[in-house]
Amino acid sequence: MSRTLELTGARLSYLLYAVQLAVLALVLAFVVPALEYPVNIFLGGLFAVVMLASVVALWRRAAGRDGGSQLGTADDITYDPVAEPGQAARDRWEKAVRRLPGFDDEK
Repeated sequence: MSRTLELTGARLSYLLYAVQLAVLALVLAFVVPALEYPVNIFLGGLFAVVMLASVVALWRRAAGRDGGSQLGTADDITYDPVAEPGQAARDRWEKAVRRLPGFDDEK
């Protein structure tokens, strides 16, 4: 019997988070014990903060509060409906129609 392994987007992102955390933990395990130079303490703290941020991001994604539901809506600060070619063409067409003589906007 052949079983296929289905790797969805959510599982792939969890897998990437796990690999990232494992690599950061290994780097942290090898950087912190070698306290020969003050830079090692700084690097250890930096990697610890990055690791903590990754854990928080993973937790927020698993809880469904990662903010992905806002993308492409009016709440998204990067959303620009005029940037879409169809919407930009429509806006230009409406401006052209408004400039036509005899166009009455009042209904």
